[in-house]
Amino acid sequence: MNAPSRTSISYLAAQCEGETTRFFRTRQENNENDSCLQLFRLAALQDNEEAWEAIYRQYAPLVKGWVLRHPAFPQTGEDADYFINMAFSRMWRAMTPQKCQQFENIKSVLRYLQTCTHSAIIDSVRNNQLEALDIEIQEIHRQIEASAIDANERLHERIYSKEALEIVEQRMKTPQERIVLYEAYTLGLKAGDIFQRHPGMFQSVKEVYRVKENILARLRRDKDLRELLA
Repeated sequence: MNAPSRTSISYLAAQCEGETTRFFRTRQENNENDSCLQLFRLAALQDNEEAWEAIYRQYAPLVKGWVLRHPAFPQTGEDADYFINMAFSRMWRAMTPQKCQQFENIKSVLRYLQTCTHSAIIDSVRNNQLEALDIEIQEIHRQIEASAIDANERLHERIYSKEALEIVEQRMKTPQERIVLYEAYTLGLKAGDIFQRHPGMFQSVKEVYRVKENILARLRRDKDLRELLA
């Protein structure tokens, strides 16, 4: 197959821009016009740099909007451009010929790009998740002191470990507890904010506080977590 010319890529990019505008206006796919899908396949199957650049120019503003509206974005400490690059980088690495053939239309491609954006943000938050569990760690230290264990012992290296985080996550018994654990200690949201975000999940702000207290109480009593700290 002959390499596409700059003119043909420019043509596809222009057609794709029009298709994208119509798609977001009508929310309907036009199967007769698939320039966007052709552009993605050209970039992925032939690793065409000009096609990738055209895709980036076309959809970077869309990805930026997803980033800025993501509830976890303020907790990352990064700027939006960082996650724009991360999202496209994830998509490019995953765009094997087999993966590319699974996309039937531009809607499916954009859904996957949005998934890459979400994953990049969540992974960034999770990298700092143990630091966001300061309240639990303080409670664990108080429990250690109550048990006459030397409170001056430096346990941070063990606390801030993947194993400790896995234990904490495994101890969550209900969807409400998982929501509170993530949104209170990863997103840093207050009880009132959590209640407003999930009005059907909690009956009142007081119930959110009760769930938080149950989480802390269970962590203080947890034998495996105490053994890890000891």
